[in-house]
Amino acid sequence: MVSRSFRRRLMGTETVSLQVPERRRVFNNFFRVALGFGGFLALGTVLLSIPIASSSGESVRIFDAFFTAVSAICVTGLTVVDTQTQWSFFGEAIILLLVLIGGLGYMAGIGLVLWIFGRSFGLRDRHLMRLYYGAPSLGEGFRFMRSLLIYALGVQVIGFVVLSAIFSLVHEMTFGRAIWWGAFHSISAFNCSGFNITGNDMVPFASDPEVLIPVGLLVFAGSIGSAAVVISLFNRRVRQVPLQVKLILYSAVGLIAVGSLFFGVSEWNNPSTLATVDVSHRPVLAFFQTITWTSGFSAINAEFLNDWTKLFSSVLMLIGGAAGSPAGGIKLATVAVLFASLVGFFRGREDVSPFGRRIPRIAVYQAAVITLIFLALLFTETFLLMLLSDFKFADVLYDATSALATVGWSTGLTSEFNSGARVVLICGMLLGRFLPIILVLIMFRQRIRSTFRAQRDSIRIG
Repeated sequence: MVSRSFRRRLMGTETVSLQVPERRRVFNNFFRVALGFGGFLALGTVLLSIPIASSSGESVRIFDAFFTAVSAICVTGLTVVDTQTQWSFFGEAIILLLVLIGGLGYMAGIGLVLWIFGRSFGLRDRHLMRLYYGAPSLGEGFRFMRSLLIYALGVQVIGFVVLSAIFSLVHEMTFGRAIWWGAFHSISAFNCSGFNITGNDMVPFASDPEVLIPVGLLVFAGSIGSAAVVISLFNRRVRQVPLQVKLILYSAVGLIAVGSLFFGVSEWNNPSTLATVDVSHRPVLAFFQTITWTSGFSAINAEFLNDWTKLFSSVLMLIGGAAGSPAGGIKLATVAVLFASLVGFFRGREDVSPFGRRIPRIAVYQAAVITLIFLALLFTETFLLMLLSDFKFADVLYDATSALATVGWSTGLTSEFNSGARVVLICGMLLGRFLPIILVLIMFRQRIRSTFRAQRDSIRIG
């Protein structure tokens, strides 16, 4: 707050001090978080570049280490080197730690620090958390955040136990290898990161639903956001579940249903994708490819997808997961608000009222702004990548969307791009990871209302 003094003459001179909010303070928390992530990014880059992090015992190029560190802390999964063959156990552990740090996100990281040190949320932090997560109320902020962290850690532990048992008992791996594979893929899947240590993503398990289904469910649990699940547990009655949670869950289920159907029909007879497995396994494979739309895990080689499937997958990636989750994109609730406003428009409704709840007009405005910003960034990134390479448009768009939405799906171009194109991908990943936080802070910033309103006028649209 900044103090300003004014003098007025009323039977003498009196000085009155008014407190004017300082708008830049809203961004202080973001700068601290960005500085913290930058420190982890620098440390991860250094650790990945030393010889002990490489399986060959030789130092890795600093740029390759930096790209891998950015991809890990942005929970993307795009790689310029193969994770299994390039990195030693130490290097894989550093990548996994960066994924875990990046997956916690801004508010989860703040909540964890406050929980550890026994501090309480300030009013500003509670307002921001409510806007970012959709928390039930300001008074339940700290208990709510603690529940989120318990849920996130609990799901990852369950996933670790299940996957370790499957790798050990079904695939007859050694105990140590099964434990490490279970921990790595459980954390990577829940935090919506496409990093894997199988050597060829989930392709070796394309015919193994006992592996694909747990990994897919972990990705789904992470992409819908812990907030949606915790709030649903708090409100057992459907009518009491907040509108945002309903929009997230219905949108996610709808995307998975439509995506699985589209993917199955489009790639059913493709000998390089779904047709690589038996007919009985193709529905599960199509389901897995759709439910992992925010993570980057893939049980097929994306470079052999049909172009229309790549375009459809790019749309799924751009939509992303829920607000407050490790997933990127423009968010499920944002798309749901736009879709509800579209339905209301064609039905002649002035208000946007899905499930009998009226959405404020400012929310529709914010959803449109966020979507336009992401589309503009995607256009810019794709345009730059096309200038710096000579690959097909569908493949470039696929990888560009994967970077901006922090997904990790790739047609194999990431490792073939030149240094300039990789810099563009790095910028896309960083923007995709931190831009939502910046936009939330801008929306949270106190608005200045003009004393005088401009004269209303009409324009022609369409």
